Amino acid sequence: MNNLSELIAALTRLLGPQALVTQPDALATYDADASMIVACAPELVVLPANHEQAAAALALAVAAGMPVVARGAGTGIAGGAVPVRGGMLLSTARMDAVERIDLRSRLAVVGAGVINAELNGRLAPLGYQFAPDPSSQRASTLGGNLATNAGGPHCLKYGVTANHVLAVELARPDGQLLWTSTGVPDSAGYDLTGLLVGHEGTLGLITRAMVRLTPLPEANRVVMALFPSVIAASAAVSRIIAAGALPTSLEVMDYHGIRAVNDAYGLGLPEAAGVTLLIIEVDGVEEGLDDLLGAILALCRAEGAFELRPARTAAEQTRVWAARKSFAGAIGRLAPAYMLVDTVVPRTRLPTMMEYIEGLRQTYGMEVCNVFHAGDGNLHPLIPYDPRDADQVRRAHAVAKAVLTQSIAEGGVLSGEHGIGIEKQEYMPLLFSPAELQLQAAIYMVFNQGDHFNPDKRFPLATPPASLAAERHARLVARRHAAAARSDTKQTQLLTELQAIVGPEHCWLSTKAGQGLLCSTPATPEAFAQVVACCYAAGLMLRVTGGPLHAEASNGQGVLPSQALISTQRLTRVVTYEPDDLTISVEAGMSLGELQAHLGANSQMLPLDRAEATATIGSLVATAADGPRRLGYGNLRDWVLGLTLVEADGSLVRVGAQVVKNVTGYNLPRLLVGSRGSLGFIVGVSLRLFPRPPSSSTLAISFAEPAPAFALRDQLAASRLQPVAVEYVVGPQTNHSPTLYIRAEGHPAAVARHMSELQSYATSHRASATATFSGAQEEACWRELARISDGPLDAATCRLRLCSHPAELDAAIAAAVASAATHAIQLSIGARALSGVAYLLATGSPEAIAAMQADLAPNWPQLYPQDNGGGTPIWEQGQAPELARAIKEACDPCFALGIS
Repeated sequence: MNNLSELIAALTRLLGPQALVTQPDALATYDADASMIVACAPELVVLPANHEQAAAALALAVAAGMPVVARGAGTGIAGGAVPVRGGMLLSTARMDAVERIDLRSRLAVVGAGVINAELNGRLAPLGYQFAPDPSSQRASTLGGNLATNAGGPHCLKYGVTANHVLAVELARPDGQLLWTSTGVPDSAGYDLTGLLVGHEGTLGLITRAMVRLTPLPEANRVVMALFPSVIAASAAVSRIIAAGALPTSLEVMDYHGIRAVNDAYGLGLPEAAGVTLLIIEVDGVEEGLDDLLGAILALCRAEGAFELRPARTAAEQTRVWAARKSFAGAIGRLAPAYMLVDTVVPRTRLPTMMEYIEGLRQTYGMEVCNVFHAGDGNLHPLIPYDPRDADQVRRAHAVAKAVLTQSIAEGGVLSGEHGIGIEKQEYMPLLFSPAELQLQAAIYMVFNQGDHFNPDKRFPLATPPASLAAERHARLVARRHAAAARSDTKQTQLLTELQAIVGPEHCWLSTKAGQGLLCSTPATPEAFAQVVACCYAAGLMLRVTGGPLHAEASNGQGVLPSQALISTQRLTRVVTYEPDDLTISVEAGMSLGELQAHLGANSQMLPLDRAEATATIGSLVATAADGPRRLGYGNLRDWVLGLTLVEADGSLVRVGAQVVKNVTGYNLPRLLVGSRGSLGFIVGVSLRLFPRPPSSSTLAISFAEPAPAFALRDQLAASRLQPVAVEYVVGPQTNHSPTLYIRAEGHPAAVARHMSELQSYATSHRASATATFSGAQEEACWRELARISDGPLDAATCRLRLCSHPAELDAAIAAAVASAATHAIQLSIGARALSGVAYLLATGSPEAIAAMQADLAPNWPQLYPQDNGGGTPIWEQGQAPELARAIKEACDPCFALGIS
């Protein structure tokens, strides 16, 4: 197509004239989002009705050389949906179909234009919710929520959008539509879904999503606590988190916010200067809820709360939350415009940040309103100003920059939920090193090489992603090609070079079948990076291991090395532990047992149950290890906050940060979890932690056959109980009887309620036996069960991992049992019954096991040996192998990193 008129004609034929906006006056209504940072009108707007029309319209625009900006409801406040290059704006407003709701699998398939609150309106009568609840949820779309990884007041308990998205449908520049996953948990391959959530429209056009549904809680309590200052309220939040009392929500609103919403919502709160409101919500089963709330309120009183007002009725609670979520709109009563700064700090730094912001208010003579998600450290200082006053504009920008700079100094990040957009793109170098920005740009270029999608966002304008990615590629290729210049004499000196870095006793050359293997065990991440750099420049293939290397195998004299094996076993330090913030950063060689010992001193834990505690944190992250308690706590992808990574050429970079909420840059931690060392070597991990529960019990319920076990599971899933683990087990541990192990944790009264109600379920489903475990007996029980998923194996046994939607798990297991019987295979089963992940221990001949896999593959393609994904390289697995391979090539252009 040669001109705009031809494109408009083609789009009119495709969509119909009612789906196009071309008149200048009408186009002007799409020139900005809610940020009002800048106004740039698009050249045309299209409003497709479904994903197929959207993909076809995208392809036409790309063919015409026109950039495409996706827009939902325009509620973003970072300029993310502003068409700064003009082009075509694609509105998803009409793509609002709720195509499927599957309550047994707890999922829904929705169009990108579905409004958050309207989806929840459909789910609530069914007893479910889509948990992310941004303040704009009455208008914002799911596509927009995905684009910025939106959170909301309740993400303290329920998590951000990324925790609730199973798969997305992506439209590529040529109009191809592909799903990032089938939506089953732990799909093979890279986590493209996790990478795309929070991409701000720069990696493609998301047209549909498969989202996770969460049961509504049985009961909740909401209390408004009044403090004399925002600093006192922030101190109370820090103390609540430090005490291990994790409520559903902790929201702060200072006296400016109170003034803005008081009359409109009839809150009747005092408006005296300094008075600050802390909204507290707890939810769960009825039992124990008042005790939990009472403990939290006692901490508030200790920090100076002078009044506690419960919202006793549903109507009162609705009014409180409506007031909180309407604050930004109500602030117009105080000034004609405002600048809202979205940043995140460790929660323990909240009082310090509030003191700093108060100092800025005095220094610049500007009012600053503080309304923020205190429970996760997500600050939203809001600066009212008059845009007609140039000096006020200057001072407002100065305050915003100072807040961001101080946030980073306190260990924070640029954005927690609003995104970078155009608002903060020039601030990115404050947080990222040049190498880190280059890595971000490399990902951008995999998906958006032609700047087709939302260009001129996220990256500083002076360093566009194409330039950054080209610099990185040139660096990696040049360093690798240095190997060709090394003579054999210099090559043999590599061992000496590495021994100088790590010490002679920690580096040696071994041979196997005439191949040289260079082994080393660096003691620091910096030394690890130096070793990788030397081996990469020498042309060696590189792999990493968390296990020990044995020097006694050395016999490599006179043999040139072709591979390097580097162990993290000496990287065992705690880098930063913030027990009051429930976060920790450790080196990758620390074992799970060592980590749990550190955390136990503060009554904290990582809820990952393993048969043995010797596995290193780095290896657990690299393999995306899971555990039975994923139902209650999530899994490693949800807990990893940041990673320290050694790239293929030895560059040391950081992705993510030690904060619990972060949308500054692409979500590379999720991409790297489960990548098995193929994209870079993990040498440090930052993790979210959890308080040890005050009480825990497990009920084992045995049956004569599988059907009643799965019927009980379905009844449990439809109830208001909140178990943290539901494991279906058949094997030596259960005398080969189908058995459900159901674990409840929390307040003793809540745990007792679970055990009592589950006993009644067992009776109604004619269980053959029940047994209750607690204390050391319970821990031993779960260690034994974990042997199915990660225990040692004999030579005749293969461990397979089968992933399905939860509603299909019983059929998948039945098919596996039938096939095993056909091929004379002895089978043990351990399945996360409400998550959809099953581990099968198959004992038999290799031919028989291969035949069983062949039987199951047509209906259950996500069945593969746990250790290697079926022998296929990870970058060739998954729903989108071409994209996965492109990511591998972008991160490691010389393919120097093997599967570790």
